[in-house]
Amino acid sequence: MSLSRFKYLTKNRLSALILILTASSILFSITALSLLGFYRSFTAYLGEENNVIVIHDKASSTPFTGLVPTYLAEEIAKMKGISACSPEALAPCIINGKALFIRGILPEEFKKITKLKMIAGENLDSEDLNTIILGSKAAEKLGVKVNSKVMVLGVLADRYFELTVKGIYSSASAMDDEALAPLHVGQWLRGAGYNYVTLIRIKINQNQITPSAIYEKIEKIASESSAQPLPQTQTPSTLQGITTSTFITRVNLEKIGIKEAQEFMTTYINKYGLTREIMLTFSAVIFLFSSASVINAVKVIIAHHKGELSILRAIGASKKLLKQDLSIKLLPWALMASMAGFIISAAAITAIQTQLNVEILSHTLMPVLDPIVPALTLILTAALIIISILKTEVEA
Repeated sequence: MSLSRFKYLTKNRLSALILILTASSILFSITALSLLGFYRSFTAYLGEENNVIVIHDKASSTPFTGLVPTYLAEEIAKMKGISACSPEALAPCIINGKALFIRGILPEEFKKITKLKMIAGENLDSEDLNTIILGSKAAEKLGVKVNSKVMVLGVLADRYFELTVKGIYSSASAMDDEALAPLHVGQWLRGAGYNYVTLIRIKINQNQITPSAIYEKIEKIASESSAQPLPQTQTPSTLQGITTSTFITRVNLEKIGIKEAQEFMTTYINKYGLTREIMLTFSAVIFLFSSASVINAVKVIIAHHKGELSILRAIGASKKLLKQDLSIKLLPWALMASMAGFIISAAAITAIQTQLNVEILSHTLMPVLDPIVPALTLILTAALIIISILKTEVEA
């Protein structure tokens, strides 16, 4: 017996269920999109290419505060299969009263890994000394233009610098919230000396070299390093734009890590239990908190259609058949309500982010429309509707 031709559900009686599901979907989607936006922005911070690896300080509690010897970059740059070797010194600073990160770089090496589109002015070059270029969001935040003078105050070290804005760039990444400066500027503001950087990004030819080969090179360098420093004379580096002391800093291999760029950032966030799966699970739990309301709404719908269902039972429809038909008829409305909730959430988050520029660690939180969010919304909604109907008794 088929009940498809019987149109016994009325739209006005479905309004409560539609509103509840839309509200539940909005709550779930806003939570999931916000958390995944944070996760995505953080893990993609240094790039997503699998041929970019990072040498970092495993003992550091954040990716911004580690220290690795600068001379490792010089030695690794000599290896066959290394396309670029970019030592980078990150320093949290106060610029014109605003919190911002300055990233000290070697311009020629940095450009080989991260592509910048200059919006105004010029890019850094190896001859620059007291200049910076600003990401588009950083420039907007500071309200400065090309050739403006900015006063930079170090946070980790009691130091200051007056720098000239040489250009404004766009990277379509979290680096749009940063300022890029010559390496020595970042090192000086960081306060750890010129023999250390925060991390070293390396672009490799995967057909010629592997991360394990680079780590073996670091092990060799560590075994050859002297415990006593040599005189503090300065010598030109093999990397253009860097000058370091002739003594070799002792390498603590237990603190040196080497990972793909995205894996490196993921490691830090996972350290605090903030995995992508946990964030989605947390969002799903929030959605399921509304299950009692959905079940009650389904019960109300069935109660309102008690007369129609009794007639169908009288002409031979079984309870099982009625529940199947109710599921078939309610699911399209429920799924449309859930998708409406997702669309409203996505639009709201995008609008809020555009207006407020929500930041975490001085970096703008990027909204991410992860396809798993609407998919999970539909799956949870369908499961909840079916379970609600199965748990509700259809009167004879």
